[in-house]
Amino acid sequence: MKVALASRNPSKVKAVEEALSILNINGTVEAVDPPPGLPPEPMGLEAIVNGAVIRAKHALNLIKDSIYGIGIEAGVLTLSALNVNLDVTVAVVIDRKSLITIGLSPAFMIPPAFMRELMTGKELNDVVEKYYGIPNAGKGIGFIGLLSRGLTKRINLNTEAVYMALLPRMPWNRELYEADG
Repeated sequence: MKVALASRNPSKVKAVEEALSILNINGTVEAVDPPPGLPPEPMGLEAIVNGAVIRAKHALNLIKDSIYGIGIEAGVLTLSALNVNLDVTVAVVIDRKSLITIGLSPAFMIPPAFMRELMTGKELNDVVEKYYGIPNAGKGIGFIGLLSRGLTKRINLNTEAVYMALLPRMPWNRELYEADG
C-alpha cells in the first residue's frame, strides 16, 4: 500500500513509516512538497487542523495510486485563561472516499520569549535556531528534543499524531467510527 505525505521533512517521513509499522500496515511512504501558501506558524486548533487537511488532500491528489494522503502540521494552541501557549502536532489522514481521521501529539509549553517572536510573524524553527544556534532543528530532534535534552524528539510527536490518526481506520476499530451512533 502506498501513502502520500505532503512533506519531505525526514522526521515526518520516518514518523509515518514508524506509525505504519506500529500498526503492522505494510506500506510505503511517498513524500511530496507541501502545497504553497500555508502559514508559517498556524495559531489555534482550527488553523493547525486546516493546514494538515490541506496537506493531506494535496498529497493524495498528487500521488494518484496512493491509498491515503497524510498531512502533518504543528502549531500553537493558546490557553488564554492561563496565559499559556502550547506547541502541538496534528496529523490528518484522508482516503479516496474523502474520509478524514485526525490525531494529535502530546503538547508542550512554548517559552514566553519565543512566543513573543512568533507573534511578530517568525517561524518557530527560526526562533529555535536563533536561540540554540542549531540550524534546521525541526528536521532533526526538533524544539522538543532540545527542551528535553533528547528524551523526546520531534519524530516521537509526529509518530504519535499519525498513529492516533490511523487508529480509527484499523479493522478492530472501523465499526466504531462508521456507526451512526
